[in-house]
Amino acid sequence: MTDLAIRCTCGQMQGTARDVAQLSQRIVCYCRDCQCFAWFLERPELLDVHGGSEVLQLNPTRVSFHAGHEHLACMRLSPKGVMRWYASCCNTPIGNTLDKPKPPFVGLLSSCWDPELDAAARDRLIGPRRAYINGPGHAAPDGSMAKVDKLPLKAIFGALRLILGSTLRGEIQPSPFFEPDGTPRATPRVLELAEREALQAKLDTAAAP
Repeated sequence: MTDLAIRCTCGQMQGTARDVAQLSQRIVCYCRDCQCFAWFLERPELLDVHGGSEVLQLNPTRVSFHAGHEHLACMRLSPKGVMRWYASCCNTPIGNTLDKPKPPFVGLLSSCWDPELDAAARDRLIGPRRAYINGPGHAAPDGSMAKVDKLPLKAIFGALRLILGSTLRGEIQPSPFFEPDGTPRATPRVLELAEREALQAKLDTAAAP
């Protein structure tokens, strides 16, 4: 099996990521924007103990939804921020894209990966984590800090390889996130500055000893 089932927490939105054993890259991101996304959705429990978000980077043409399309929603932390997609039925993070289908790239968040797969099965299907980026994450309850690659060259070149390969092969559409004319399938909600500051304050409070 090389396909990964996708499902939101409540199960109304379901889909598939195809051929994930090839041309994909698994990373963990500790940036504040990813943390703010989880807090915006009121799902901070989906972050790991260090505040990280696990992501599978791949071509969005490999992703499709066969149920719950009407629940696909989108937000942006700022007018120029990345598009952050989620299932509005239960506020499950789905993935991150740029604001247009080119270059073809999505970071599929582990919160929507098949919940029936244990850690060993995930490793067999999509391989190990390739990089830990954009740290530092906040300290875990036991006082430990996240492992972060200071210069994740492998992850950078891996992402470029995915984008370049997909572009050269013309694998742009169909995308579950954009219409054929390039418009998003859901109108993104763009947060105001005050909303972003409120989310960041929540992060600081949660990270405080």
